Amino acid sequence: MTTAQAHRSTAAKTQPRRIALFGGSFDPIHNGHLGVARAADRRFNFDEMNFIAASRPPHKLKQHLAPFPHRFAMVSLACSEHPHFVPSLAEAGEDFSGTQLHYSVDTVRYFRHVNNNQGDRVFFIIGADAFLDIPMWKEYEALLGICDFIVANRPGIRTEALRLVIPPDLLAGPGDRRLTETEHPSQVVAHLRRTTVYLLENVASEISATDIRRRANRGQSIHGLVSARVEEYILKQGLYR
Repeated sequence: MTTAQAHRSTAAKTQPRRIALFGGSFDPIHNGHLGVARAADRRFNFDEMNFIAASRPPHKLKQHLAPFPHRFAMVSLACSEHPHFVPSLAEAGEDFSGTQLHYSVDTVRYFRHVNNNQGDRVFFIIGADAFLDIPMWKEYEALLGICDFIVANRPGIRTEALRLVIPPDLLAGPGDRRLTETEHPSQVVAHLRRTTVYLLENVASEISATDIRRRANRGQSIHGLVSARVEEYILKQGLYR
């Protein structure tokens, strides 16, 4: 490597990056998930979007999930057509079983540790229903302060309701320079002291993972509900039968 190449490589590593985290059971990952991801990517122009197949979601401990390797394989297939969509093993555990309990705050801290260049921003993509429940999450106040949030809204949920779950003492004050950001007010739920909660509208989808599993179990078509590669995987593996 020449000196010039080394310099460019170093510059690339220190350039601030936008890293998105999109977690979920992904049982299976479907076109509704991908629609949210693409909409967020168009608006925020991410350098990398990590799709994190959840290990044992704390709020779904009683729900039977397809084995982690299957869910991760489907995420990998769904990401394969998008150059900066990355299937993540962040919650796979050392044995790749995905049986350990992981909390979002710990997963975000892991990504903040890995992406620690000056100016790097980590965005957490979440559905509006889940955001309304965030006060029940582990260390949720700390979580709101260590990454930006992108809330994928759905019809019927008002911005005021989303704002009410944020503790008032986390909100930015009148003199905070974060309030001078150029985002239109309708695109922001709230500016916090160190982070921002953004609103992503018009991304609601009628597609349901529960419905996909039910249709697969009955031998009905799931064409158009998941990507072609995921559909092929589900059929070949006999998942949900």
